[in-house]
Amino acid sequence: MNQQQWEDICRRCGKCCFEKRLLFDGTVQTTKVACRHLDIVSRKCRVYSKRLLVGEGCLQLTPDLVKQFDWLPDDCAYVRKTRGEE
Repeated sequence: MNQQQWEDICRRCGKCCFEKRLLFDGTVQTTKVACRHLDIVSRKCRVYSKRLLVGEGCLQLTPDLVKQFDWLPDDCAYVRKTRGEE
């Protein structure tokens, strides 16, 4: 699967675009604070094509990273794909 095919899996739900907080017990809590580039109505990133260059903490998700992260929501298309659910 090439990079474009991988990126096409994303449903652009915007759930990963909200700030996270690491709690004392090690769990990750999603806050209500969205990235300043996320249009919260459409859930579209206003700078998606250059999101990795703007310095907002965006990560280039790969199958290996998705498997490592426990903060991505269970209904994330990337998570579901790496689990073989889609």
